[in-house]
Amino acid sequence: MKSYTDERKGILLTILATLCWGGGMVLSKRSLSSADENSLFVVQLISAWACILIVTLIGGKLSLREWKHGWLGILEPGIAFYLVLVGLGRTSAINATILQSMEGLMIIGLSFLFFRGRASSRTLFWGALSTIGAILVTTKENILAGVSINSGDYLVLIGTLFAAIYVTLSSRIVGEKNSAESLLFWQLSYCTALVIGYLVLRGEFSPHVNQFNVYSVSSGALAYGMSFYFYLLGMKYIPTSLSAILLCLTPIFGVFFSVLFLSETINAQNIVGFAVILVSSVLVTRDFVA
Repeated sequence: MKSYTDERKGILLTILATLCWGGGMVLSKRSLSSADENSLFVVQLISAWACILIVTLIGGKLSLREWKHGWLGILEPGIAFYLVLVGLGRTSAINATILQSMEGLMIIGLSFLFFRGRASSRTLFWGALSTIGAILVTTKENILAGVSINSGDYLVLIGTLFAAIYVTLSSRIVGEKNSAESLLFWQLSYCTALVIGYLVLRGEFSPHVNQFNVYSVSSGALAYGMSFYFYLLGMKYIPTSLSAILLCLTPIFGVFFSVLFLSETINAQNIVGFAVILVSSVLVTRDFVA
C-alpha cells in the first residue's frame, strides 16, 4: 500500500518529467536549424546515455539484472523519438505537442488491451478533458474550423503511439524490484548501439565535434535522459493511468518554452487550454491521493 507521501512524490517526479520533455522538444527544434535529423539524434542519444550513466554510477544503481529489458529502448527513445524528431523538422514545435498530448489516452487504452488494466469513468473523463486542453493549448487555428495536419504531423502521431507502447510495457517492469536508473541505462545502451550501428552500415554516421553544442547536448540530456529518469521513478509510486494523464502537462511547458525561446505566439484559445489542463490535473490527482 503506497503512502500519501509516496503518491505526492510520484506526482512531483512525473511533473518534472513533463517539464524536461517540454523543454527538450523546444531545444530539439532549435537544434534542427543547424543539424540534420540523423546527426542530431545520435548526439542526443550519446548525451542522454552519458547523463544517465553518471546518474546511475553516482547512485550506485548500475546492475546486470535489468539488461534483459534494455530492448524497450528500441521503442523509445529509439523509434518513437526518431519519428518525432523527423516530424518536428516538418512541422512546428507547438503543432507537434498537440499530437503528443494524445499519449495519455493511448497509454490507458493500451494498458487495458495488453494487461486488462481498468480506469474509472472519472479517470477517463479527466484524461479526455486534459487531452482537449492540450489540443487547445497547442492549436493556433480556431479549433472549430478544424486542424490542418501534414506529413510531419503523421510521423509525430506514429512516434507517439510507439512511446505509449513503451510506457505501458515499462510500467510493469519498473513496478517490480528493478532500478529505474539501471533500467534506463540499459535501454539507452541498446538504443544508442542500434542507431549508431544502423547509420554506420548505411554510411551515414558522420558526427562532428561542433555538433555537440549546448542546444543538442542539453536537448538530449533532458528529453531522452532526465525526463525518462523522472518518469520511470514516478511510476513506482502512482498508477499508470494517473501518470498518463499528467503527461498532458507537457504541452504547457512546451508552449511556454516555444514562446520564450522560439518566439512562437499563443492566443486566447491556448490560454483556455492551459486552464483546462491545470484544472483537470489538479482534480484527477486529488481523486488518486484522497
